[in-house]
Amino acid sequence: MDDKTIAEQVQGWLSAFESALGGQDVDTLTALLSDPAYFRDNGALTWDYRQFHSREASVDVLLAAAREVEPHNFRISSVWPAPRVMEGSDPVMIEAFADFDTKHGKGVLLFHAIWDESRSTVKGRALYTRLEDLNAIKPTAPYPRGRGFEQSYPGETWKQHRDAERRFEREDPEVLVIGAGQAGLVSSAFLKKFGVSVLNIDRHEKVGDSWGKRYESLYLHNPIEMNEFPFLPFPPHYPEYLPKDLIAEWLELYARYMDLDVWTSTEFCSAEFDENTRRWSAVVRPANAADGAERTLHPKHIVLATGGIGGKPQVPEMPGLESFSGKVLHSSQYTKCADYNIKRAFIVGVATSAHDIARDLTRGGVEVTMLQRGAVVVTNVETANLAYAGYINPDIPTPLVDISYGVYLINPTREAASQAYHKMAKEMDKALLERLSAAGLRLGDGVNGQGFLDLFLRTGGGYYLNTGTSEMVANGEIKIRQHEDFAEFVPQGVKFKDGSVLETDMIILATGYQSRRTEVVDFFGEDVAEKVGEIARLDAEGEWSCMWGQTGQQGLWFNGGGINQMRPGSERLALLIKADLEGLIPDDYRRTPKNSGAKPRYEKKLATSVS
Repeated sequence: MDDKTIAEQVQGWLSAFESALGGQDVDTLTALLSDPAYFRDNGALTWDYRQFHSREASVDVLLAAAREVEPHNFRISSVWPAPRVMEGSDPVMIEAFADFDTKHGKGVLLFHAIWDESRSTVKGRALYTRLEDLNAIKPTAPYPRGRGFEQSYPGETWKQHRDAERRFEREDPEVLVIGAGQAGLVSSAFLKKFGVSVLNIDRHEKVGDSWGKRYESLYLHNPIEMNEFPFLPFPPHYPEYLPKDLIAEWLELYARYMDLDVWTSTEFCSAEFDENTRRWSAVVRPANAADGAERTLHPKHIVLATGGIGGKPQVPEMPGLESFSGKVLHSSQYTKCADYNIKRAFIVGVATSAHDIARDLTRGGVEVTMLQRGAVVVTNVETANLAYAGYINPDIPTPLVDISYGVYLINPTREAASQAYHKMAKEMDKALLERLSAAGLRLGDGVNGQGFLDLFLRTGGGYYLNTGTSEMVANGEIKIRQHEDFAEFVPQGVKFKDGSVLETDMIILATGYQSRRTEVVDFFGEDVAEKVGEIARLDAEGEWSCMWGQTGQQGLWFNGGGINQMRPGSERLALLIKADLEGLIPDDYRRTPKNSGAKPRYEKKLATSVS
């Protein structure tokens, strides 16, 4: 099939699709989709992050959304690649991008369609829509005329003007972002681009400390191409795997480059939402305030961007731990081997932090034993990078990879792809995995054989992408003991059920982090936590719960995850906040409190059951 035929088929399908939506034609829309068919939306049609896994549900939601946002003018995209036959697909699949307009803005549709050669027709199999722009956002030309500000008084300089703006003495920010790491800063960069007044606060002394103060051997375990920041690409001399101190410096530079308003050394104390004014009363404690005085801000929205997946350190209850005479610390407190005058260390846990710390200690001459509590997925980092091949290909722009992953995150597709990848990865890493098993490490396959790709989204732990520690385990340099053999901690170390005692100088709890829900309870109270539910966990639809989209508490948003996730997520989050500030999100499309058990009102009006 040549390019012209593909384009004609796609435009014909788009025209019929638009007509069916506009005419509320159930039968035609159903006929345009395969069975099953899947639909995922990131803000363009449902004002939220949603996905639906049957043809009937997809039809219902598409028609309901069409009544509200009036999508129209579907045309083959002038921004994204031309329609193409997907290589190796069986049955033959066409991938196509389409731009479209709504009564409030612009969106993009990426869809995979089955080509029926006998009938010369295409049927949509997987549809992904994404909000791209709002009519309410005033376009701005690069390098606006003038000096960048209007003087508040004669002789005022740009710096004086910006310093006054950063203090927010005259008016409160529309959005308060808690955290000035990558997620917080990128959220603010997009909000500022869209004309929203925003303030970041961070408890650390300077921007970047959230990375700079972590253990010194920390590097990112995925390649630099995945971790590009919006508006500011990395210099070409930066290494493939970024060290934590370079990330810290980059964050500080990014905040300055984007001219963001950030208060460092500022604690976020609490916040209450006023249902009448639709504003928060957010109490913060700036370090430079006299006598530790607090300040109350009244933003319309709060974005909690305080971490990727976990919140506070998770410290398990283990018998005898308080009796140990040596040093006990959580992996989040670990710095570097040279800071501890020890000969032996016992690490509880075998996931990423445990492996990284074990390698650092072993290189420093410390005898290390890791206690395994559950099966772990191990994949060589080079093998893992194959899952992100699009990012590494210099011929594929990063935004194209980001949007392409949007359709692959439709849950049935994601699960099948994760299973296929993990099966391939196990075969590629077979020799190493056999050696690890022989060394006593209990290996797993994750949930339903989906490996680390699923575990990252599901729990954020339970896996290790090998950057060198696995060889130390396989060679016996790092010892493995199983939790089933553990009895208790004693003053001199660890006692096992066979009565033996392993003496150690330090215990490191590489036991992960509590759910981010604990932060919500601390900052906003139990009632808000009940409305929001779990955060950054796979929900029933397959979305990462509460991330970048609406939550059960109006005016409260969450950002985090890997840089490749938060990069497109931050833009959608900022667009949705802007839409809410402009009064564009109808009440029927607001997410209901999690503890109510109710769905958004538009779903209650659908003809068939949404699934």
